[in-house]
Order: sequence, then C-alpha cells, then structure tokens
Amino acid sequence: MIVKLLALAAALVCGLVLIAPAGAAARGPIDFEIAAPATRPAAAAEFAGFVSSPVRAPRPFNLVGLRWRGTAFADIELRVLRRGGRWSRWADLGAHGTGGSDPIWVGRARVLQYRLDRRLRGLRLHFVNVGERRRRAGASARVRTPFPYVTRAGWGAEACPPRTSPSYGSVSAVTVHHTVSLNDYTPEEAPAIVLAVCRYHRNSNGWDDIGYNMLVDKYGVLYEGRAGGIDNAVIGAHAQGFNSVTAGIANIGDHTSLPQTPEALNSLAEYIRWKLTVHGQPLSGSVTVTSSGGPASRYPTRARVSLQRVIGHRDTGRTACPGDALYDQLDELRTLVETGTEFPTVPTARVSASLVDARLDYGEVAPIGGTLTAPDGSPLAGELVEVQVNDRGRWRTAKRVTTDSNGVFATELRPRRRAYVRVRFAGNALLGGASSARLLLHVRPVLTLDRPLASGRPGKRVPVSGLVAPRKGVLYLVLQQQIRGSYRRVGVRAVRARAGRFATFFTPAFHARYRYFVVASSDVDTDRATSEAVPFRALR
Repeated sequence: MIVKLLALAAALVCGLVLIAPAGAAARGPIDFEIAAPATRPAAAAEFAGFVSSPVRAPRPFNLVGLRWRGTAFADIELRVLRRGGRWSRWADLGAHGTGGSDPIWVGRARVLQYRLDRRLRGLRLHFVNVGERRRRAGASARVRTPFPYVTRAGWGAEACPPRTSPSYGSVSAVTVHHTVSLNDYTPEEAPAIVLAVCRYHRNSNGWDDIGYNMLVDKYGVLYEGRAGGIDNAVIGAHAQGFNSVTAGIANIGDHTSLPQTPEALNSLAEYIRWKLTVHGQPLSGSVTVTSSGGPASRYPTRARVSLQRVIGHRDTGRTACPGDALYDQLDELRTLVETGTEFPTVPTARVSASLVDARLDYGEVAPIGGTLTAPDGSPLAGELVEVQVNDRGRWRTAKRVTTDSNGVFATELRPRRRAYVRVRFAGNALLGGASSARLLLHVRPVLTLDRPLASGRPGKRVPVSGLVAPRKGVLYLVLQQQIRGSYRRVGVRAVRARAGRFATFFTPAFHARYRYFVVASSDVDTDRATSEAVPFRALR
C-alpha cells in the first residue's frame, strides 16, 4: 500500500511528461496506420512461421498493434528497436478474434519487427502516439470506495471520447486480464498507457470505448476504465460472450512469464472485493452464467458455464490472457479477495529452461533441462520442479524432477502435438514460486510411402499409398515435372486418410521425368511435413 500511495502521489504532483512526433505536439494524441510489409519464413528455432523485415514507422509511436481481414487467430510476437540499436525482447500479442491483436505499449519507438505463425490477409499496423499534452491525474471523490484511483479525466479520456452512451448488465464475476505491454514503464507513463489503449480499442478495434472496466499498473495504482460509473455494471468489451455478466480489470504489463507485483495484487483484491460486494455477490464460490457466444469465446451461444468469482480471461476466451505467470497467481488473488489480507512480499526463485531441439518428428523424444537458483544466483539443490506442457490452452504437469547439487535438472518429453513447455518451481518456506519462460515445441507428422514406384508409362495410373502418424484426415499428393532442368508443380490431389493410412494415384501425361511426394499441412496440432520425394520416370 505504501508503494501504491507513493506512486499515486507522484502521478498527482508530477502529471505526465510524454514525447510527441515532430510537428504533432499541438495536436496531442494521434493514430496512424500503414500496410504491413511482406514476411519471409522465420529462421529462429523457437518460432515456426513468418517474420517481417525491420519496419520503420512514418513517425515515432508509443503503442502498436496489428489488424487483418477475417477472424483468423494467429500466434503473434513483436519487438521494437531501442536507443543504441538494442532490440527489446519478443512480446506475445493476443488475438481477440475479430481480426486484430491486442495492442502493446513500447514506450517510445520508431522501428519494429513482428512474426506470425501464419500469413494473414490484409495485415495492417495501427500506431498510437499519445502526444505531449500534460495533464493532472487525480483520485475520484464521486464514488465512495476503499481505494484511491485515477479518474478518466486524470488519464486524459477527453482525447478518447466514447462513441455511444454506456450499456448496463450485471456483475456475477470479475475477469482478470493483462495488456501485454512491455514491463519497463515508469509511474509517470502508466496513465498515458491507459490513454493509448483506449485510442487503440476505439480507433483500431472499432469499439465504443476502452474495453476494460478498470486497470491497474505494477505500482498498484488503479485507473477508471470504460465510462458509465465504476459502481455500475457497465458492459465492457473485455471477454466476448461474457461481457454483460462480468467486470474486467486489466493489469498493465506482460505477465506471460513475469508474476504480478504484491502492490498490484493487493489493489486487484481491493477492487474485486468492493466490486462484487457493490453488486451483491459473494466473494468466493461459483456462479453459473450463460454465454452469448462469439468467435473469441470458448463457449457457444446459450451455453451454461460455471465460473469462479475471480477468473482469468482464458477461462472464457480463446486466449492466453492474463499470461501464465499471473494466471498461476489467481488462487492467491482469490484468497486475498475472500480474506481481505494483504499479499506478503517474499523473494522468488529463478528458473531457466531450454530445449535441445525445438523441432521434432512425431514419436521422437525432446530433452529439456535448465537451472533453479536463488535470487542471488546461488544454486538450489534437491528441489522439486515440474515440467509442464500446454497444448490445449491449459498447463498440465508432464514430469517432476529434482535438481542436483548445482541446481541443474534434466528430463525428456515425448510430445504428441505442438505445445508450449515451461518449468515451474512451486516455492518453499523461504522462497516464492517461479516459472521459466515458455518454450514452443514443434512436432512434425511422419509420412512413409509403401514401396513407391520409380517408373511407369504416360497415361497409366501410378498408385501411391502409405502411413501418416499422428492420424490426419486429409493429405495432399504433389506431382512435379522436370522442365528445363528444374521441377515445377503440375498437379495436386487431396487424399483422404483413414486410421492413419492413405491411398491415391497420379497419372503422368508425358514421357518425362517427375517426382512426387505427400504433404501434411500445418494445423493446430502439428507443423507442415512431407514424405520423401520419389523420382519417377514416365517411359515410352
């Protein structure tokens, strides 16, 4: 609470000092867009997909996101070039299911790079520069609350006016989010982040207002979100399918691998406890609500869903939000909400992990290892760590292993599909728990051909059969002809596979040299894979 009050006092006294693009200071916040450049196949071992060249924006920006045609989901990562030529880490951007990503606050940047696990149609980059306007952040006296918070006027909402009047529903539970912004922001920057997120939600996503009902920064300062009164059941745009029955609070930052601070957890608990009480709801237990559906929802329209009173966005949405590290803290947050106690500050361990090979054929083993250390870097020996896998949106423990005298651990996984992997230490009497960064483990199907033929005659069918593991419903037979010294595709045939077996044929048209192979396309479980390419000669 002390850190939180000091941070709020700094915001009250200091206001904001923001940097605008040249010639734009008088205009204040601005949005601008550019068409995203073409991508190339990524070479990085930890990412299978496509990467852009470095992109120089027309002017400096503070926040950026991507949007595209259609409602496809994609795994998106982005980084920016810092002063001195140093790149930031790659940050995950969630896709919200309506043809766009979540925005990311980057401080101030001019150059970025992004990568995707699939190509997207009509891809564009949307930027926000919050300008150089100073404003005074103030706590509200309009609503009686047990906590101070920065009002909409305090973070500059006049530069992001709602499109329409607010709508009202009910509050049966509270959904916890993270904004995916880089975590190295200052107390003075936090109100500007809220303004930039509002501009992005309104001007890129096309929403009426900022999507969240409330936000909290890592210093524990709360910010009023969507207009309509924080004590009212204002319908936000934070959890598709459940917006009308939940309130949403977003943590400013990326909590994929970094846990939330004790100051922020305590503020979260204060707000959630107050919000549920104001709307006559218990502080614990479960409630059954009805989904209104939508492409970003995990549940179809009219589905009856049982929720805890405090949930993560991933509990109802097709997303990794609020990040693995914060999601792991939700049980602690629920306890804080229910008991009213404050979160204790304890030192935390550090976990590192690495994969020997991030790309495997189906059936191969994946060695994984790493180290567990104390905050001062000394090894933690004889401690149990959990190797966890996430291949369906939730983490499950696949292996448990004990560290050696040097704090080192090693084991193996045998993955059945593409999955994220991490190593988690639950903590002990002296140290808080911690998780490693997540690692993406790729799995390729294995395609084998039965006694492939190497010759035949023009106009005669050539049978092709074989096995695929894991099982796939549809494969593709590709036929290429040698023309002027290089192979060119002359035919593609869809092949139905049943119980892991497939059978099809091709018919060569000319006396020529060919080659053929079978392809398994990339899907949600596995990467693209091909069988051996078989040389074939059509004889006279």
